Amino acid sequence: MTEIPEKVDFFDALPEYDAELFVHKKSKSDRESSKAMLEKVIPAFEALPEWNDEGIMDVMVKLAEAEGVKNAKVMWPVRIAAAGKAVTPGGAVEICRILGRDECQRRLRVGLEKLG
Repeated sequence: MTEIPEKVDFFDALPEYDAELFVHKKSKSDRESSKAMLEKVIPAFEALPEWNDEGIMDVMVKLAEAEGVKNAKVMWPVRIAAAGKAVTPGGAVEICRILGRDECQRRLRVGLEKLG
């Protein structure tokens, strides 16, 4: 129970984090692929008519299909950019929804900037 505050503190403020968090062997994500996915997901999220779990998930799944990659290759960089942490008590969809569209988009842009 004492670890809960540090696991969810990213909801209050995006922590400082290193762009190397975008590198994840299991999801086959690296800095370059993460940048490419964020560049594509940001406008897709902007176009969402409703900000809910189904819409957020649908955007990421369709992007993965269009790119011919597994879902994790899209969801990992979104999660890192949104939370600034590798370990979170939820996945990309839940984090994005809880943050809300505006804050999520702001954080994704910060992540994109970190990736240069």
